[in-house]
Amino acid sequence: MDTDQIFFKKNGYLLKKNLIDKKMIDKINKVVNEVVAQDKQKNKKKVTNGTQTYDNYHFVYNSDSSKNKEILRLNNPQNRHKIFYDLSRNKKIISIVKKLIGGSVRFHLGKLNFKLPNKKKGSEVGWHQDWAFYPHTNDDLVTVGIYLDDCTEKNGPLKIIKNSHTKKLYSHHSNENFFVGKIDTSKNKIGVDNSISITGTAGTVVFFHCRSVHGSGSNQMKSSRPLILFGYRACDAWPLINDGNPHPEVNLENYNKNIIVGKKSLKPRLTKVPTIIPLPKKKHYVSIYELQKK
Repeated sequence: MDTDQIFFKKNGYLLKKNLIDKKMIDKINKVVNEVVAQDKQKNKKKVTNGTQTYDNYHFVYNSDSSKNKEILRLNNPQNRHKIFYDLSRNKKIISIVKKLIGGSVRFHLGKLNFKLPNKKKGSEVGWHQDWAFYPHTNDDLVTVGIYLDDCTEKNGPLKIIKNSHTKKLYSHHSNENFFVGKIDTSKNKIGVDNSISITGTAGTVVFFHCRSVHGSGSNQMKSSRPLILFGYRACDAWPLINDGNPHPEVNLENYNKNIIVGKKSLKPRLTKVPTIIPLPKKKHYVSIYELQKK
């Protein structure tokens, strides 16, 4: 194992400063600004959050009111915008992902998040494990966060609890046993004192394990902070449920088109990993923000 693999295996995350150069970040931010401007023109009246589909390109807002509404997230921007698709296949990113999850890489999901200023609440994310949302036959899955703007302690950085990926899978269910997508910290001691803020300049990339406990607080600055999140899985990590992203039972051909490194196979690798199925849900939801409010 090289130093990146050793660090990731021990801590459950890996930070690479300025992995994406400024020229590329500027190009991406130009498209981000265009997407936001077009959405503002289109949605000057009351529009509810999008409906999840298998194309799964839709906006998530902090409010249904036209007065206070701002974008919290654009799901799967790579499905409509070439610059995001190319970024999701970026050689520097994929070469690291390949090392961290065992040699093969299948694209899972994409998100363009907006950490809204504190006065426009809605972008805080409670402590959770991504694994709770999409259990697979093994846990060789990684989430990659790409900073499009400088991220400091003041604008609500991602916080990760070191080494939590090797420990228990926490319940993300409520007292009524509905899946709510967050850990009840009053019931569970999750080691917040061992958390680290993942800060960095634009172009910095963070890789974190699907079982790492993480969350983020509020943005104390006046401007919104954009962040790209891409998810990847090993080719032999097969989903146990349909999470609305490329799924073999929905469209096997498309599922296999998402292989970036490796060969298609119908043989999943099963490992002894803790699993809780994220059901039942009180109602259909389209984002972690909506779910965690319940």
